[in-house]
Amino acid sequence: MALTYLLRPVVFGAAVSTALALSTPAHSQTPDSRVFSEIDVQGNRRFSDEDVLATSGLQTGVPLGQIELERAYEALQFTGEFDSVEIRSVGNTLIILVDETPQYSGGLTFGLGYDTDTGVFGAVGLLLRDTFGPESTIAGNLLIAEEVQTLSFDAASPNFWGESNRGGVRLSFGNYEYDDVTYRYQFARVEPYVQYDVGENSQVELRYTLEQKRVFDIEATASPILQAEAGRDVSSGIGFTFATGSSRDAAEPANSGSWFLRFDQDFTGLGGDTELSLTELSFGGRRPLGGNGFALRTRIDLGAVVGHGSDDPRVSERFTLGGSRLRGFDRGGISPRDICAGCGAGGTDVVTDLGGNYYAVARTDLLVPLFANRPEIETFVFFDVGSVWNVDTDTAASGILDDGKTWRNSAGIGTSFDTQLGQFEAYLALHTDGNSRDDVQEFGLTFRSEF
Repeated sequence: MALTYLLRPVVFGAAVSTALALSTPAHSQTPDSRVFSEIDVQGNRRFSDEDVLATSGLQTGVPLGQIELERAYEALQFTGEFDSVEIRSVGNTLIILVDETPQYSGGLTFGLGYDTDTGVFGAVGLLLRDTFGPESTIAGNLLIAEEVQTLSFDAASPNFWGESNRGGVRLSFGNYEYDDVTYRYQFARVEPYVQYDVGENSQVELRYTLEQKRVFDIEATASPILQAEAGRDVSSGIGFTFATGSSRDAAEPANSGSWFLRFDQDFTGLGGDTELSLTELSFGGRRPLGGNGFALRTRIDLGAVVGHGSDDPRVSERFTLGGSRLRGFDRGGISPRDICAGCGAGGTDVVTDLGGNYYAVARTDLLVPLFANRPEIETFVFFDVGSVWNVDTDTAASGILDDGKTWRNSAGIGTSFDTQLGQFEAYLALHTDGNSRDDVQEFGLTFRSEF
């Protein structure tokens, strides 16, 4: 790797300091020219000793004095690749000690899109690699839509928590104000974590989470269960994730399969907060069916949130299904409900979606190679089935609490393809089977373009 001369901006306002130390043997009081038998380059990682020496212009076996050393110092500093440069001598060895400026790549991306869960949205993504050391990353994402605004940030490196302790810190914020929901929800989260490899294709993450959740602006006609859950809740807890599976890339044979498994377990309640246990398990895979382009793709998700002692999960912890999580139904359109018959204006029913403590869903696609010569286009037939059930609460419902385990299913066709404008995915549900209160969504569309 050759050193290139460039001007590098100072990142995040960090000042760059430099030092030049020139020393001579104790018996010499002037920086007269000397001949060194060895030049030792120290502190370099990205650049080889030969690159540093070539840039400095210093050589063994020739007289080197103050002028040559100052020129070498200036040449190395001018590259912009070093935070500091120090040149000194020990006996007949000249030492060049450098502190490399981290080399980063990446930058900002901007996106526009639409999906039937969120509506029209704009997104800004940040990804910087090697920002504060080799293999370190800084990643962020901002999404803004009419009903959803989210912000996430993650700083990570292989030595974030000390030598060989890979991990980082995540920060995130979300604000949700869906028009078809009877409340608003916000959260802010700080999550330091550490990760360990287990075998070749598995990883364990340990984390601490400090989170604030707020449920507010509840409609006056909403269920008393929801009314009782309004307010702000600060919780802290610990958790872990185990993830394993195979990777799929272009180097793998065309008839190979891929799979993944992920298990998440979190506990809140440290320091007297609300005591909850949140468990989620996801499994998925893709398996070719013969050598003619047909393939089977499936994903199964399970989840449970359980309170301990007198604590019960709030609506901000419970689950709903629909949208991309169970196609054929509106986002959040499958949920346990408090149904108060005739309680509304003019004797209408008042129905409040509450979310459930447990959920299970399976999504299966049969990939059909209608465009075998266009690998960027996928067409599929899908079948989804799922349910969400149970509400743990000490508050009486205003009417009937419908929180039984009722399975819903849907079937249809879909396609996804990449274009120069962006990525499209769409489906059409030809069959849905739910209960009369479920919100059906026969057509789903996702489009995202980055520039």
